[in-house]
Amino acid sequence: LAHGDDLQQPIELANTLPMTEKEYAVAYWVYTHKKPAGRFTDTLSLASAQYLPLLTPTRIVGVIGIRTRQDERLSLDQEGLLETFISQIALVIERELLDEAAEQSAMLHESERLYTTLLNSISHELRTPIATIKGASTSLMNHLTNDNVLARTQLIHDIEESADRLNRLVENLLDMSRLESGRLSLKWEWCDIPDIIGVALKQLGECQSREIILDLPTDLPLIYVDFGLMVQIFVNLLDNACRYTPSDKPIRITAHQHQKQLYISVIDGGKGIPSELLERIFDKFYRLPGTVTGGTGLGLSICRGLAEAHKATLTAENMPNGGTKFTLSLSLEQTPPPVQEVKNE
Repeated sequence: LAHGDDLQQPIELANTLPMTEKEYAVAYWVYTHKKPAGRFTDTLSLASAQYLPLLTPTRIVGVIGIRTRQDERLSLDQEGLLETFISQIALVIERELLDEAAEQSAMLHESERLYTTLLNSISHELRTPIATIKGASTSLMNHLTNDNVLARTQLIHDIEESADRLNRLVENLLDMSRLESGRLSLKWEWCDIPDIIGVALKQLGECQSREIILDLPTDLPLIYVDFGLMVQIFVNLLDNACRYTPSDKPIRITAHQHQKQLYISVIDGGKGIPSELLERIFDKFYRLPGTVTGGTGLGLSICRGLAEAHKATLTAENMPNGGTKFTLSLSLEQTPPPVQEVKNE
């Protein structure tokens, strides 16, 4: 088959004609000259098989090699039938090549679109924390600010909060890159759910001033997950909840077990999401119309990707009294190993 401007070697499992260097050289001559060669021809007739070009009206798409069992030349009728088969084979291959080229073109177009969207989104998202860090650091260099302990403390807090925001952006980009490339490797371990939630809340400095209601039963089982990636899921879910929940309303985190499934939910106090858009919010770069500025539209998409990497599901639903509930459903098929007692020697 043609491969760019070269001739691709045949796949051994699908090839009944042994392809030595000598035979490949004959096939390559046919490919470059677009003429038959090999056995029973006037060109390179010492070859063990006859090689014919797979020609279409616009190009050559490959070469076919044929060797008869009796090592005899085909009759005129057989040659005519063979030419018909070869013509049909060439057209089928060209159609496949055109479909592949169209698919690659579509993927390239989508990649360029995503790149443009990502660049625009990130450049916008980066400006706010960078401007805050720049402004705060400049103010700290002012001798008047140094004399004001309260102002200095607030500026340091702003720098820390903006740095955390930048760090989350980088983490999301790295996670999305690993998910898209299929190179995300999980470090499985038995983890405690309150520990995961606690670490996620600590990473969200701006959420610490919000009212967070924890409804976590004391008898929750351990879960077999990647601790860091699971924390990232809840960091993004809580960041989303803080962004869209009014400051006077609480954010709830609940968990319960039903049979072999564990359900952990983050419930915000926002306006809810139109039912027809509940699935779209998990698309890359998608943001609801009319929402507040900020964000790259990657957080929820990454949450779902990380959930699926754990063979879990992440869904969204509107609450009857307002707000949206995001629920992570994890399988509890595995059970943690028994605790081994430490023997005193």
